[in-house]
Amino acid sequence: MGSEAIGGAGPRRFPELTLIRLMLLVQSAAKVTLHSGLMRACLLRETATVDGMHMHHRDPGEGLLTLPQDDARIDRRDVERKRPEWLAEVWAAEGTRVLRIYGRSALLLGDRLTYEAPSGPLPENAIVLGAVDAAELPGADSPAGPAVSGQVHVVTVAQPKPETAEEAAGPGEGEVRWADLRFAASELTSLDAALLTQALAITAWHARSSFCAACGSATVVEVSGWRRTCPNCGAQTFPRTDPAVITAVLDTADRILLGSAHRWEARRYSTFAGFVEAGESVEAALVREVEEEAGVLVSNIRYMGSQSWPFPRSLMLGHFATAEDPSTARPDGDEIRDVRWFSREELATAVDSGEVALPPRSSISRVLIERWYGSPIHAASDQQWGTQPR
Repeated sequence: MGSEAIGGAGPRRFPELTLIRLMLLVQSAAKVTLHSGLMRACLLRETATVDGMHMHHRDPGEGLLTLPQDDARIDRRDVERKRPEWLAEVWAAEGTRVLRIYGRSALLLGDRLTYEAPSGPLPENAIVLGAVDAAELPGADSPAGPAVSGQVHVVTVAQPKPETAEEAAGPGEGEVRWADLRFAASELTSLDAALLTQALAITAWHARSSFCAACGSATVVEVSGWRRTCPNCGAQTFPRTDPAVITAVLDTADRILLGSAHRWEARRYSTFAGFVEAGESVEAALVREVEEEAGVLVSNIRYMGSQSWPFPRSLMLGHFATAEDPSTARPDGDEIRDVRWFSREELATAVDSGEVALPPRSSISRVLIERWYGSPIHAASDQQWGTQPR
């Protein structure tokens, strides 16, 4: 560098342009420092008390949501399951466990799903879910310890639902209950929630895919339960997922807009959701659905995470969005009977009094609401959902 550079030899001299740049840098640094100080002050001012709890009302769009099955680890063994003999090998393997699906429910013993050892011949409708850590399955922490260590396979089998959970469990199983994913997922371990979600999704697909969509012939099951092929025309079908947007709408006053749908009881309020239509982007679907159902145009869309919702095959894509004009909010009168803006204090009061019921804790809708709220919401309606299907 020449003598004009900072740190160069000789007298420190700056050309006029360099001096101007230096002044701008100093000014910019001062603004950044001031801005940071103001931000810290705003965060401190935004600390509020709701129900005696201190919460930081940070931007709810910071960081992805935490959902019931986020930590589950399932190795789906895509390569192996393509072998025709793989399913039979898994059924006969030591340590394999069977998760039985009764209608749209599974059996719950205590706070865990029930898994059985395979018995008898391989069922025609058995489907391989994948391999999991044996230590994460029920019984791993018993004095006897797990029967095997390392990874074990989990297979699902669908069958008709008997009148009672006790009848499905058989004698000697202890006190069992039906576990419906819509209401029980938040009570389950991440692995149980993920396996139940996967089992419900794949069995629902099979129930609707017995015949070829191209020619109407009966299809045959292949790839350990993950493909159906038409023997007549050769068409192949695979498990499908329908993307749907679900949106928590906020305003610049930090309120949340919730709606009550006609298909629910009148006091239940939730976020707004709808399917992505053919040829439509996720963002366009979100804007359209919110405007159709709640009457508001939204912007500042922030993706927050996704949740498989196998009723029968949805993938819920969660977002926050900001209403451009909150005063335009109104129900569509078709799907939505009422929409209401809530502050945190208003929602807490309405929930405590029973005036408002929230969606089940297992749903991404509830997680979005609680992210905005700043903490878990303990609602009386949670007891209504429980683990027994309504």
